Amino acid sequence: MWVEVEIAKQQKRVPWEPEPPAQVFSNNDEGLINKKLPKELLLRMLFSLLLTFTWSNPECTKYVRSIGLDSFCNVGSPNKGWLSHLRIFSFLDIVTLCRCAQISKAWNILALDGSNWQRIDLFNFQTDVEGRVVENISKRCGGFLRKLSLRGCIGVGDSSLKTFAQNCRNIEHLNLNGCTKITDSTCYSLSRFCSKLKHLDLTSCVSITNSSLKGISEGCRHLEYLNLSWCDQITKDGVEALVRGCRGLRALLLRGCTQLEDEALKHIQNYCHELVSLNLQSCSRVTDDGVVQLCRGCPRLQALCLSGCGSLTDASLTALALNCPRLQILEAARCSHLTDAGFTLLARNCHDLEKMDLEECILITDRTLTQLSIHCPKLQALSLSHCELITDDGILHLSNSPCGHERLRVLELDNCLLITDVALEHLEHCRGLERLELYDCQQVTRAGIKRMRVSGDSRLAGRAVQATAGTEKAQAALHVDPKQASVLPITTWFAPRDGDRLLASEGAVFGVGGCETGAALAHTPNSVETMCRTVG
Repeated sequence: MWVEVEIAKQQKRVPWEPEPPAQVFSNNDEGLINKKLPKELLLRMLFSLLLTFTWSNPECTKYVRSIGLDSFCNVGSPNKGWLSHLRIFSFLDIVTLCRCAQISKAWNILALDGSNWQRIDLFNFQTDVEGRVVENISKRCGGFLRKLSLRGCIGVGDSSLKTFAQNCRNIEHLNLNGCTKITDSTCYSLSRFCSKLKHLDLTSCVSITNSSLKGISEGCRHLEYLNLSWCDQITKDGVEALVRGCRGLRALLLRGCTQLEDEALKHIQNYCHELVSLNLQSCSRVTDDGVVQLCRGCPRLQALCLSGCGSLTDASLTALALNCPRLQILEAARCSHLTDAGFTLLARNCHDLEKMDLEECILITDRTLTQLSIHCPKLQALSLSHCELITDDGILHLSNSPCGHERLRVLELDNCLLITDVALEHLEHCRGLERLELYDCQQVTRAGIKRMRVSGDSRLAGRAVQATAGTEKAQAALHVDPKQASVLPITTWFAPRDGDRLLASEGAVFGVGGCETGAALAHTPNSVETMCRTVG
């Protein structure tokens, strides 16, 4: 289980680096304690300490309690029986492990054993992590380490990652998101020593070039997931080298790789037949020709982001409809040339669609909603922001559909100027609806919002009342002016876009800024705290 490290704000920061801690007990002290106190009492103290250290981890606590105090105290020799029960250490996060290591010599040995350090996330320590920390961890963990996140650790560079690669050759999952100091040298090291790598995140590693992709393709042929978002030096040549060697890729994120053109998609089509997820957000040079080629070679595609590829037309939607029947997620924000005709064909052929971002697809009308209502019963999230031709009739079709009654959880209608209170009446019957955005829907009134808050079958109705009481506290936590409140996401479903409000999967909330009310109902305080913990 991937356990992320958390330190309560009230607690004083404790050393967490996996170096042997300062000796807490001298040899004489420890010997005196063991001599003066009965063994049974010592074991009872040990059992109590375990529960103290593991109370925040339910799985860990459950295991400790399953051992039982009697069993724990009667297993015989301290050097044999009771040590076998200390598999508990494998459940602990790195902070707790370091605390346990300071209890005694025996605990120090057990807590700092490399087998307990298979998954490490240093995101919460990103400002403190330097190269030597990564080197020490790699020496401590060695071949045991399977998963490491250095997300945001800007102090880590090529030299320390070379040492890491040499020591941790069984690494499978590596997150280097935001490690801006690293260059192609790091990828050479990974290619040479880490042949088992399956998941690699290089988001915003802006010094990465095509040479890195060539190295990865030669040494990391088992790679299944690669995130190259905002690595804007990558071109079609790098993509070609990558996909020739890593033909098992299932997810490829190329968001913000602005030099990519249609030829890069043709290389993906030729070699990545297992591809399930592809993100091309803001790859503005991509045209219909590239998307058509891609769809023909990647029939297993389930998630595709084309947001910001402004030249695309219905030809791309037609290719998706005819070649990718398993499609579940489509993001096409700011693709302003797409029309009802393309989405009609897509809906009729892709019945598994769950999430669609159609923001600023300004040509679509209620006809698109009618077709989605008929053919896409699994639809959960839909963004129609700035689709100014959408009316109450379209919302009626959506709310009366199978997906509207049971599945629909998120609906964004920002700047849909023809939407009125009638649409809110239709949405009252969407029982699963958890989030509704109505920013700048100027025909939505205070009375309409009040009615939806206190009536209807949706989850939104009951929980929105709670949001009213907590609005002031929630906005204060976010430093938001109550008169211009925005609803921020907790769990993102769609790719981040600068300046956008993203869809979220939790927190039943209204977003109504700019409506007649002049004030918005915002997050509940609990959801704000959750978001703050998640975003860091």
